[in-house]
Amino acid sequence: MDTITYRIVIDKTQIGFLNSIVESYEGIAAVRTLDAPAGILELWIAPAFEELVNAIMANLAEEIGLQSYYKAQYRLSS
Repeated sequence: MDTITYRIVIDKTQIGFLNSIVESYEGIAAVRTLDAPAGILELWIAPAFEELVNAIMANLAEEIGLQSYYKAQYRLSS
């Protein structure tokens, strides 16, 4: 399956919360933790849901301590 990769940095205490939010929208994206202590994650987003995930991230930004959110050129995890 083709996906779009976004890299994200959030408050490390909010990783589980973000993962559960994304999982509740079945099939839109997968969350991969790259560095838990630093709160660095990758989101693998189904292309049809990129706008929805961007809206979810915008709505959750303050609550999850969003520090960085950008479209990546390539994946760092597999």
